[in-house]
Amino acid sequence: MNNFDRDKERALSGVDLSRKGSIDEKIHALVALLNTSTDFFTTSSCSGRIIIFDDSKKGGDTSVKKKGCKWLYTTHDEAEYDAAIAGLQFLNGDSVFKFEPFVLHVQCKSLSSAQSMLSCAVASGFRNSGISFGNKGKIIVAVRSTHGLEVPLSLDGELLVTYKYIEKLVQIANKKMQENILRIDRFFANVTSTLETLNSADVCDSNLAVNNSNVTKHKRKKHEKVKVKHSAGTSIEKHRTISSDKIIIDDLSECSLFDNVT
Repeated sequence: MNNFDRDKERALSGVDLSRKGSIDEKIHALVALLNTSTDFFTTSSCSGRIIIFDDSKKGGDTSVKKKGCKWLYTTHDEAEYDAAIAGLQFLNGDSVFKFEPFVLHVQCKSLSSAQSMLSCAVASGFRNSGISFGNKGKIIVAVRSTHGLEVPLSLDGELLVTYKYIEKLVQIANKKMQENILRIDRFFANVTSTLETLNSADVCDSNLAVNNSNVTKHKRKKHEKVKVKHSAGTSIEKHRTISSDKIIIDDLSECSLFDNVT
């Protein structure tokens, strides 16, 4: 088992350490498709989300904390204005309204497969994607885009914007989420097409190897037949030569060149 296969087995059998604890439903089919391929597997993913978080450490633990921040509101779907406003009642410090687009990290078996994955990403609208190389030969494609959104809402617990402004932010973020889903759908279609092409190429290479093997075997058998035929012909010719010599010797034995000599 090579390093790629070991990494894949370890990643797919491990525990999901993300806050959500499971793959987002919108990209479940995409992740499953990549993980069943022999050339790829996913290491992390997020379908995209709209969040309001507060970096204050004051107050109660009424919301989920992550990396020192309190999550006041989060959704992987389009945001709801009333729910977003309700989350602000826990506001204590510097809060931010943020839209994070789809992100996916894919480990690839080879540089050529990584280039194929990168082409899929860029063609789907994820133009901030790229390839990175790890110390132990790991090849990772990061699929990401630049159409995010991040706006400060409060400072030291004081709201800096109006509720009307927050309503507008929700509308803008929802449009970005819609575009995000369209790009994911395009990416899924492009990945499907690429995997079909890679699988076809593997089949062709396999058939070519078999055909080459068969041709080699056929040539070897033909060569052996010719060799046997040539050996047999040589043996017959040698036998004929010996037989002819014997006849000549037998004929000479019947007479004497010195009979009339006295």
